Amino acid sequence: MIFAGVLLATGCGRGAAAPGSSSTTAAASGGEHGAQPPAAAAPATAQPAPRASAPDTAADAEHQSAAPEASGDPRIDEIRKKYAEIQADKGLQTSELRMACLGGEGRAEVQLHQKNGAVSKAVLKDIAAGDAGSTYQFYYDNGRLIFALNDAFPFGEPAKTRLLQRRYYYHQGSPILCMRKSVEGPSDKVEALLNQAPNEPVDCSFAPKVERLASLVQKGAAGMDELKKQLCPQPPRQTGR
Repeated sequence: MIFAGVLLATGCGRGAAAPGSSSTTAAASGGEHGAQPPAAAAPATAQPAPRASAPDTAADAEHQSAAPEASGDPRIDEIRKKYAEIQADKGLQTSELRMACLGGEGRAEVQLHQKNGAVSKAVLKDIAAGDAGSTYQFYYDNGRLIFALNDAFPFGEPAKTRLLQRRYYYHQGSPILCMRKSVEGPSDKVEALLNQAPNEPVDCSFAPKVERLASLVQKGAAGMDELKKQLCPQPPRQTGR
């Protein structure tokens, strides 16, 4: 059983607290991890041979439910249009990267979906020790992040499972809208409940962190060392007497 306390640890990277107000102003927040015993990270490994993305009907249905919503803001409408184009492109080449924190303190899996050498979409699975974690989906246009979807891993009991999802919309490098929704219900019905649940505007205090993760993931193998620093527990700082 995964306890409800996992919610705050998985919403936007481990150790992050959920945003609380409804302002859409971005504000950088503190570090994502508390002090932990020293833990070195294992080197990232990449599968060198890219492959074409295969059609996935189930995934398409999931992505359709996760699509950015239409709004009166033309910037959001443009993001929605670009999102649909990326989702419909079956010619993207896929490569994978994996990294692990030493001592079983967590790991991460990255999928890059590229066209003509440029990343259009990336998926990051941030898997903490135990059952905690979350999945990020990043969407890019001309090298810039335009939309991010963050799903916390399900937690709770089978009869009372909770799901949490956050969405981040970016325009010219700045967040313009951040939303969240959460539901609770039987494990076999909770995903359908999430798809039907309305989104609620929240503050964008976590948006800079999400953009930072998206930037590191976009770099592929070149960004893995810094990604480890963001996701793996860090040793406590030494203080003088």
